[in-house]
Amino acid sequence: MSTFRILSTAAALAALAACQQGAELEMPWGRTAAPAEQSLAAQCASDPTISAQLDSAVNAARQAEGKTLLDSAPLLAQAAQSHACDMAQRGRLDVEGSNGSSVVDRARAVGYPACGVVQLVSRGGGPAQAVSGWLGTEAQRTELLGQTSRQVGSGSAQGAGGMTYYSVVLGDNCA
Repeated sequence: MSTFRILSTAAALAALAACQQGAELEMPWGRTAAPAEQSLAAQCASDPTISAQLDSAVNAARQAEGKTLLDSAPLLAQAAQSHACDMAQRGRLDVEGSNGSSVVDRARAVGYPACGVVQLVSRGGGPAQAVSGWLGTEAQRTELLGQTSRQVGSGSAQGAGGMTYYSVVLGDNCA
């Protein structure tokens, strides 16, 4: 077996093992890589009404497509709110956190078992416009309507000039 194939196989197995909550990556060359920094952005003021509107808009879109409705998950809402705050503070729409974190890192940081999480982000407009935008993009539509998700958490934050940043995290708590 070639060295490349051995290293590729070992790296793939290490990545799969990292899907367990809090796992570190055991690299084939003996070094352990810590997961990305899991600190969260400072919380900013949230509007529970907007979060509820986002959750409702997500479920309305899913219902219109005959998909399973999602239950609200406070831990996912915490991760979503944190990321909305981070985007608003930076003035930048991105699924990557300012500390390099991914949605998986943020879900784990709040204690959510991240065996399947996805994140959708948007800015401007209102909750219904955010969901409409996600439905208009094939990759985001697939994530929004995916049948592996069972729960949803939403957050929003005001950035400079009053621009609203939205973050929705969909997940399955592995139970």
